[in-house]
Amino acid sequence: MLKKLWKVKIRLVTLILLMVIGAGAVFMAQIGVFGFKFGFWKEPTTSVNVSVTVKKTLPISEINGLAVSAEKVIESEKDGLPIIGGKKMLIVANWRVKLGIDGSKIKMTADDTNHTITAELPALKVTSLEQVGTPHVYSQSGSLLDNYSSQDVLDAVNTKRDSVKSTVLDDKDYRQQAFDSIKNMLTSIINAAPGVAGNYKIIYTTAQ
Repeated sequence: MLKKLWKVKIRLVTLILLMVIGAGAVFMAQIGVFGFKFGFWKEPTTSVNVSVTVKKTLPISEINGLAVSAEKVIESEKDGLPIIGGKKMLIVANWRVKLGIDGSKIKMTADDTNHTITAELPALKVTSLEQVGTPHVYSQSGSLLDNYSSQDVLDAVNTKRDSVKSTVLDDKDYRQQAFDSIKNMLTSIINAAPGVAGNYKIIYTTAQ
């Protein structure tokens, strides 16, 4: 009787050992200890939307690409009688003009098949126009009863603000320099996003 119990005990211990060894072998195969893996246990995969990731890195405010100095010669004249009215001034004023885009309007799409990222840039605009220094009056003439004032000069200068904006914004060289600077800046920002640098080509288009 004791011999039978002893044999059963030995068989039970052997079976348990075999189960433990088998489970250990499966686990080691799964993690690749033997140079291959079984597909019983798959690690969870995370899908990354590149365009969403890149958009989160983009600035949402204005992006300046170029700052230039603009000088304007202003002729201001108001008609009147030679003695009791009329003004004529020749003024030179200077501005600091910045060209840029609205960062919140950049449209970004990613093509995972062709490994490209397309960034559609909004139209270039004047983001800042600041008068530099005090306008210089080179010549002036007026009636005996109607002298010039600082407000007269300021009014004459302010009438040319839109003209200065248009002159700078319409300059092809300024536009090219501004866009080149913006693209270089955005390329650095986009490539800093996870998984982009070395894997995706960045293509820029401009909204009409």
